[in-house]
Amino acid sequence: MPRTFFIETFGCQMNKGDSGLMAASLEREGFSPAAREEDADVVIFNTCSVRAHAEDRALARIREAKAHARRGRVVAVAGCMAQRLGERMVADGRADIVLGPYRSPEAGRIITGFLMDGGSALHLSQRRGDLATRVDAECVTRDVHPWHRWVTITHGCENFCAYCIVPYVRGPLVSFPSGQIIQSIGRAVQGGVTEITLLGQNVNQYGQDSGDMPFHELLSRAARVKGIVRVNFLTSHPKDFTPEIARTIAAHENISRAIHLPLQSGSDRVLAVMNRKYTLGHYMRVVESIRAALPDHALSTDLIAGFPGESEDDFMATLAAMREVRFDEAFMYAYSPREGTGAFSLPETLSREEKLARLQRIIDLQREISRGRLAARVGLTERVLVEATSRKSPDEVMGRSFLNHPVVLPGGPGDTGRMVSVVIRGVRGSTLYGERSA
Repeated sequence: MPRTFFIETFGCQMNKGDSGLMAASLEREGFSPAAREEDADVVIFNTCSVRAHAEDRALARIREAKAHARRGRVVAVAGCMAQRLGERMVADGRADIVLGPYRSPEAGRIITGFLMDGGSALHLSQRRGDLATRVDAECVTRDVHPWHRWVTITHGCENFCAYCIVPYVRGPLVSFPSGQIIQSIGRAVQGGVTEITLLGQNVNQYGQDSGDMPFHELLSRAARVKGIVRVNFLTSHPKDFTPEIARTIAAHENISRAIHLPLQSGSDRVLAVMNRKYTLGHYMRVVESIRAALPDHALSTDLIAGFPGESEDDFMATLAAMREVRFDEAFMYAYSPREGTGAFSLPETLSREEKLARLQRIIDLQREISRGRLAARVGLTERVLVEATSRKSPDEVMGRSFLNHPVVLPGGPGDTGRMVSVVIRGVRGSTLYGERSA
């Protein structure tokens, strides 16, 4: 019988892409995916280190898996937490083998060698050469939806925002060759893919390390690949978002109008301490360039409450910025200190309770704004890519619009993967609902 594997993924879309690379690598080595963790010979936890809560959740799952592991099962830890804590985790028996993000494309070969001869348990390289096989292995990584692929265009980050562990665990910026990326997208289309998401810690910096084309040109070339009906991209950094990017989106109707543009704080003083390298004024000029090029668009963001030294005035500036921009969606967090980052040594001026209270005020305001943004879509016709049958009704399907809003409409399994025109008739909670346009 073939050996089996099970992967549980924590954290960002980059990790989801890495999990796809690991799965493909394991299958090339003769492994088969298991439907459940308890049926697997190899259990991989692909972890996140962005916040303490993310690590705590992963560590709890790893402890549980080790406690109930049957004889011969391998518990592997991959991802950012593996890079940060891997040596310690192997030494104290919490993991049998650890693989940093650079080693994702080789997971199958590494784990096969470990099973055969008990080879090294530590695979935590950050050598640029170890990424060389990534595009060839599967730069276009698989998703649960057969028509969609994650396309990793950069790896790593060197912005060193004071609160962020990513540059330390994923290494410096590495842009993959544009020619290989476009060829990979073309091969994916031949396999039935119609939607792609370009991935990077900061996609706007694409090519700055290698002298390759700028991001807006790569985005344009991806959109021109015949057969691609939608192109998404994650994540943008405000300091590198140029007017050319917005104009490129406007020039191609198959590029998503949903842009994720992390703000983090509305206070220039806090932004400077965070080492974000832009001011609120610069951020608003970027927003205005998007509004000028794309009258119909959606903005989402990240916001941190309670960064060290954040005053009441700083916090109120964040609320004011939210009201001015009116984000469609926000990912909102209370500040979590990460050992090894620039902000770790900064004295905290707020208690945990005070940070959570500020976070709740941000959440409440964003919910109000999001409801208004959704209500404004009623009566409009949206292009929706259907993703699945609705969880609440077998007679309805769910998809996402070009503004990344969830939309429910009448339909069945045969609609999955299709692009349909939908007239929005109303809002159910945080979801739009509508009917097919004539």
